[in-house]
Amino acid sequence: MTFSRSVVFGSFGSARWAMRDAAGFRAWWMPRIERDLASFSDPGSRVELKETGRDLHAVWRMGGNAREADFQVRPSTGVRVQWNGDNLTYEQFLASDQLAHLRHVAKMTLLAGTTPHFVSTEARYDDDNGFGPSEPAVDLLRGLIEKPDRPATQVVMLTGEAGAGKTAVLRRLTEEYAALYLRGKADRLLLYVNAQGRALARLHEALATELQDLKVRLTYHSVATLARLGILVPVIDGFDELLGVSGYDDAFSSLSGFLDDLEGEGCVLASARSTYYEEEFVVRAGAVVGRDRALWTQVPVRVEGWSEDNRNEFLTQWATQTGLSEERKREIGARTAHAFAGQNQALQAKPFFFTKVVALLRERPNFDAGGDLLGQLVRAYLDRELTEKLLDRQSSPLLTEEQFDLLMRELAQEMWNLETRELDARSVREVAEYVAENENISETAKAVVVERMPSLAFLARSDRPGPYGRFAFEHEAFFFYFLAESIVSLFKSAEADIGIILGRSALPENVAERVARGIAERGNDSGRGLRSVMERLGRAGASPGLRTVQVRENAGRLALAILRPRSSEDASRESSQEVANVAVRNLTLPGGTLSGVTFRNCSFEEVVFRRTDLRRTRFLGCEVRNPVLFQAVRIDTETTRLDLRSLDERQFVGLRLAGGDEVTHDPSRRRRALATCGMAVPEESPEVGRSVDPQIVELLERLMRAYGRANPVCMQDDALRKLVSSPKWAGLKALLLEHEIVSRDRRETGGKKKEFLRRRFLPDQIMAGRAGGGEVHPQVRRFWRSVPTVDKPGGRRARAR
Repeated sequence: MTFSRSVVFGSFGSARWAMRDAAGFRAWWMPRIERDLASFSDPGSRVELKETGRDLHAVWRMGGNAREADFQVRPSTGVRVQWNGDNLTYEQFLASDQLAHLRHVAKMTLLAGTTPHFVSTEARYDDDNGFGPSEPAVDLLRGLIEKPDRPATQVVMLTGEAGAGKTAVLRRLTEEYAALYLRGKADRLLLYVNAQGRALARLHEALATELQDLKVRLTYHSVATLARLGILVPVIDGFDELLGVSGYDDAFSSLSGFLDDLEGEGCVLASARSTYYEEEFVVRAGAVVGRDRALWTQVPVRVEGWSEDNRNEFLTQWATQTGLSEERKREIGARTAHAFAGQNQALQAKPFFFTKVVALLRERPNFDAGGDLLGQLVRAYLDRELTEKLLDRQSSPLLTEEQFDLLMRELAQEMWNLETRELDARSVREVAEYVAENENISETAKAVVVERMPSLAFLARSDRPGPYGRFAFEHEAFFFYFLAESIVSLFKSAEADIGIILGRSALPENVAERVARGIAERGNDSGRGLRSVMERLGRAGASPGLRTVQVRENAGRLALAILRPRSSEDASRESSQEVANVAVRNLTLPGGTLSGVTFRNCSFEEVVFRRTDLRRTRFLGCEVRNPVLFQAVRIDTETTRLDLRSLDERQFVGLRLAGGDEVTHDPSRRRRALATCGMAVPEESPEVGRSVDPQIVELLERLMRAYGRANPVCMQDDALRKLVSSPKWAGLKALLLEHEIVSRDRRETGGKKKEFLRRRFLPDQIMAGRAGGGEVHPQVRRFWRSVPTVDKPGGRRARAR
């Protein structure tokens, strides 16, 4: 196998290769080799590393046996390892059968399953100049993984809604690399980690479980070592669910700690359903990551869904496998296009919906996909099960539609409460027994249903091993459908504690939308019913506990879906809804939109609007009972109205103004915007009114936007060219360093020495300092008081270099 020189030393490899000081080069490598070997060593054992002339000799224990190897560490040739009579590169040594045994990992990856009917979903990524043109997602991600000379650990965040094809893309990419690795045509291997629905709050736990399921010798202790070298790339599918368990901070601290171990090298792929979590990663990971070693940059990638060509490609593959004639294929294709006409047109770009409709149209020519497409799919599968499969000896259905629906709801709720997405066959049958007993189903019918439970519609055998076999919903869309139905049923019961179900993983937006629809259909979304629903959400968020953060965010996501207007049948008309005399309490509104909502005579208490879209949102005669916070919300000075009593302008931390995505922290601009929206803004205080050069504020905002993608930032980055070329930058940088708002680091990347600035506060904390207030950190406050002196005689420009 051929390993490229750029991989040998990770992102800083070429510079270290060029080192001329042999002693310094060896001194740098000694602790690294010792630490890397320790990740493979037996518990309680030590790695002994000694200098033998110009070389190093290592002794360690692994699998109860003593191991020895000699390391030739030369600036001219890098690190070569004499191991069992072979002369290997450092990567070949660690990947060998006696250590990581990556060839076995590749074999087990391929045995774990393949992706049938794969059609390359399109995707786009942001390269600092905005999102580029779409291209096949697998090709795009492969290009990012193979990108040479990265200045920092690259965190690729793949986002897309449920059913958009993210998992298929990541699995396909993982399998391709495994096949190439076994043929000696790839230098690295991808490790797929399914974080969806797992009761895990730490990345290390997820890695350990995945490796155990693959039944390989490699342990999670060595993953960071291999990832740092670039020969293993962790792929975390369902990152938003991993971070939703046991509080966000634990999960983000876990990921941040892993990034810290990578020391600015390697690559990580992660997926999430919403761009909200992409931004959450930047804010939260940046808040807790270590200051000394962590060096990362984020690359957002958006899944675009299937184009018409992609859909035709799938039809061709599917027709070939099922033996359909060309004429029959064209017929089903035409009926499929008709099924997606109207309000479901956008769903044909989602592989899940398109493939399911195609399959149903072959079986049931009269299937009509109008209205709620997912609901129609569920009803069609349910009807097929009851009328064709789940029958007694007289060919009569063993269950009613309501009983089958209850069975699936209970199963989904059991998985959600256990924070898993799959159960073993015994547990699945226990759920069936529970439902049968509570529904007074006959013993004969009960025995058949319990026995057939693992093979019923909507369920499929998991590729994860287990003592009795493991089963999951065939697709997450079905799981979320029945989970939403289960939550709606809880709202029907006045005694049910909704806080329990809201304290689990991060609730997807499509589940919240379906719950809101179910509540609306029962007449609970208007007048007294709406006040009752919001009261229950507020009570759930008021209960203190370890999962309060998660409960409030899930309750807030439900509130967003419940409060905003239902979509108008006339697509040309903007929907609107009035909410009157409602108390909104103990919620975090995570992203999303309240566009079209008019709040009249409502009260808000302990509410966080986090990046929420408030365009066309009107607060009329409302009251704020502190604390209420507006974080980077989006407003429109022409359509947003903020008639909120007792609201202080400093409760707005960053603003997004209509027409752009950039967050502004300029107090004067903020005051003008809020006042235009009808908010009562008092006279400008001396703290806020202090004269600050607008060009300085613009430079700071440009720097903060860079910190929204990475920490630290490389000052030689082309995206910062306008910043560093400003004549005011040198003085501003000196001031940032003097007040320890940032720290400076010089690192070797790509053979050149580059300057990095690491922030010591979050961007919002830094920019909020201009407005003053008791919550501003003293260092930040002193920095802003000194900003007007940047260009004064004897100022800081000369000391910046």
